[in-house]
Amino acid sequence: MKYTIPFIVFTLISVTAFSQSLRISESSSTRSNSAGEFTVAGHQISMSKTSLGFTSGAASSDLNSLTALSGALGISGVTVYEGGGKELYNSSAYQLQSGDNSAKVYVKPNGGFIVRENIANFLFFDESGSIEQSISNSSQSTEGESVSELAADPAFKTVVLYNPKIVRDQIEGSRARIVKPNWTTTDIFYSGDRAIRFIKVSENGQLIAVVSYKDGEDDKVDVMDRFGNELETFSFNQSVADLRFSEDGEFVTIRSNSRVGVYSVLDGEREGSTSFRSMLHFAEYVPQDNTIIALTADIAGSVLSGVEFHAINVEARAIERQDYSGQLGISDLLSVSLDRTGSNSYSLTGLSKALNLSVSF
Repeated sequence: MKYTIPFIVFTLISVTAFSQSLRISESSSTRSNSAGEFTVAGHQISMSKTSLGFTSGAASSDLNSLTALSGALGISGVTVYEGGGKELYNSSAYQLQSGDNSAKVYVKPNGGFIVRENIANFLFFDESGSIEQSISNSSQSTEGESVSELAADPAFKTVVLYNPKIVRDQIEGSRARIVKPNWTTTDIFYSGDRAIRFIKVSENGQLIAVVSYKDGEDDKVDVMDRFGNELETFSFNQSVADLRFSEDGEFVTIRSNSRVGVYSVLDGEREGSTSFRSMLHFAEYVPQDNTIIALTADIAGSVLSGVEFHAINVEARAIERQDYSGQLGISDLLSVSLDRTGSNSYSLTGLSKALNLSVSF
């Protein structure tokens, strides 16, 4: 059943101010990190917004959040690195082709990898660097298409290939397909007049969200299971910047650069929503505590300053805020992650410093 949910901002009222607080502390293991140093899976890594410190001159992959494995694509082949930057192996089975600006490498936690080449072709390699399969994601449109993208969970249990834009009859549409274990593909999304902004796969690989847009209309979020069976559809009246599933898959947090909304995947209802005056870089709902944790900040390059954390209890309609005095580094190669460590206690990783948050309402 599909729902179009109007975005209504509730008024948050703090009560009993003297008993409320949001406390922030830095993890001792990352306290000395600069804005360009990140700690992932126990490894300290130098990183800018778009490149790893040990892959200079090559195209870097995202860091795999499970193992901190990464890869670099260059003229000598694909090099896979362990978290600290030590080379694990180099595969010359694929070498960067001159003039192919679409080339990208995706590293699996077992050391295997996937290479995107020539706009829409994906090459799948095993952990020894040997090719397993080649899959073309071309739409064959004579009017053109954008570079194909890949979305997956950290374990690569569910892999989605998608065409963000396909032009037909001068109208931008889009398509998404899942890759099956037998290397066949199945369409899970197609639109003749909506482009795909991005696709997100849940951490456990069980859920897929397709975020699409069309000029003059709200963004749309189609949530489905890993086989493509549609569960819910939500509308969001600002450009969606990120989307996160709760650990149990029952809720989805949708945010723009200034708003966040939480919705139930089970019945389509809105659990809560709010707006922010500063730029919103992170937001996630923790259902066990009925709380949204959010981070706002100014950004210059890959450095966040003027950082403020927000804890919003959607049941009590109460909010706590706390400034963070330091600067934090952020990178496109690493996802920010929130883990619940206890009742109203959380660990935030994926920034240059790991932070511990504790809130009382």
